[in-house]
Amino acid sequence: MPTHSTIQVQFIDANTGQSLGETEMPADKLPPSFDDVAALQIDDKPYEVVSAEPRTAAEYRQTGTVRLMLRAKSLPTAVNPRDILFSLPTLCDALPALDEGSTKQGLNVLELHEDDWRQIEFVALTLESSVETDLRAVAQIHKKHFKDSGFDAIHVRKAVASPLEGTWLTLDDLRSTLGPAATWFDGLAFQGATGLIAGGFAVKLASGLTLYGTQRGGRISVLALRSRDGTTDVEGDARLLASIASRSQLLLIDWCRVEQLPPVAQHIRDWLSGR
Repeated sequence: MPTHSTIQVQFIDANTGQSLGETEMPADKLPPSFDDVAALQIDDKPYEVVSAEPRTAAEYRQTGTVRLMLRAKSLPTAVNPRDILFSLPTLCDALPALDEGSTKQGLNVLELHEDDWRQIEFVALTLESSVETDLRAVAQIHKKHFKDSGFDAIHVRKAVASPLEGTWLTLDDLRSTLGPAATWFDGLAFQGATGLIAGGFAVKLASGLTLYGTQRGGRISVLALRSRDGTTDVEGDARLLASIASRSQLLLIDWCRVEQLPPVAQHIRDWLSGR
C-alpha cells in the first residue's frame, strides 16, 4: 500500500467539535506516535491533546490525514506543533507489513513501539558503506539538532532497506544456536495494532536479552535486539551475539548511539556493559 509523505493535520476542539484549523506537514516532522505528545499550541493558545485518529505514523502515513482532538488548557510547557521535539535521533523509514486478518488476541506476542523498530540490529558486512551513510547522518543529528530535551530534527534511515541482504541465516539456524533455554513468542506486533507483523518472530533468552525480526520461508530478513539493557549475563550474551554475527558475517549496529560493532565478543561485551 502506498504511503503519504505529506499529512493533512486537522485540529478539532474536543468540547465543541468545531475545527481549530488545518495544516499540511511533512510526515517525518510529525511524531512516531501522538501517545507521547501531551500538549501543543495553536495561535499562541495551549491545548491538551485528548486523542488522535489515527495515533501512529504507520497509520497516518497510509491515510494521509490525522485528526487531533484538543481541549483548551493553560499549560506552561505547551509547544508549537511545528516545533515538536523528537525523543530519538533516527527512525527506520519502512515498517513491516501486518499479516492481514491476523490478531494478537490470546497470544503471547512481543509488542514493540513503532519507533523502536530496527534501532539495534544486525546488518550484513557487505552493506558497510550504506551503514556508514546513515550513521554519519545520525551523528549530524546529535551534533546539530539536540536541544534541551530532545531533537528538533530526525534522520529517517533509508540506506539500509534490506539489512540481511546476501546472507542465508535461517530461523532453524537461530533456534539451534539459542538452544532449549530460549523462550519463543507466538509472534510479533506493534503496540496499538490488532494484527501481527507478517513473518514476525521474537525470542527471549534466559538472561533477559530479547531478539526479534522477520523471516520469509524460514530465511531471516531482519534480526534485531529489543534493547541492550536488562541482560543478566553480559559475558554469555556477548559471546552468543558475536557467534551469530561471525558465522553470517554481520555487523551489530546501534543506530541511535551511532555505534558499529564488529563480530567480536569483547566489543559487544563493552557495548552491553555501557562502556
